[in-house]
Amino acid sequence: MKTVRVLLAGLTLSAAIAAAAEPATPVATPRLALWITDSIGTTDARQCDLMQLPAVAPSLPTTPPTLTERDVSAWNPQQGRWNLDPARYVGYAAAQKLQDHCFVLAIDGKFVSSGVALSSYSERLTGFATLIITTRNDALDLQLLSSNHGRYMRLIHVEAIDAVLGQRPN
Repeated sequence: MKTVRVLLAGLTLSAAIAAAAEPATPVATPRLALWITDSIGTTDARQCDLMQLPAVAPSLPTTPPTLTERDVSAWNPQQGRWNLDPARYVGYAAAQKLQDHCFVLAIDGKFVSSGVALSSYSERLTGFATLIITTRNDALDLQLLSSNHGRYMRLIHVEAIDAVLGQRPN
């Protein structure tokens, strides 16, 4: 009986050593990472603009990103519009989980932008990065704008986003 225990212990140890010696399957790090973070509630969402404190370098969340380039089904650089994968993000319920929250965007592991995610129908006016969420026929589109304030709205970070999304096979 003692011999069987020693033999089993030896086999278990050998298996553990062999497993540790095998290279782990690499997990692809997303090039584009978007985190949807805190709800803005009834605030004006200024807390979402991490660039407002120039003395403090913005850091990336430690949680897995909410969206990556794998969640984008189509990209239109002229309109700066990302269409989300309808298999994962469908309709109003999915939009509700994203909008009225802060966001952080990183590309290749580096902070790019932060701000607020709002519905395209939102009446909130912002003077900082705003991720506009549009629902069309149950599909979700995103656009990253400089603000949600009339004539001051312009697309931002299109080149950086295109460097990731424009290189993907269709």
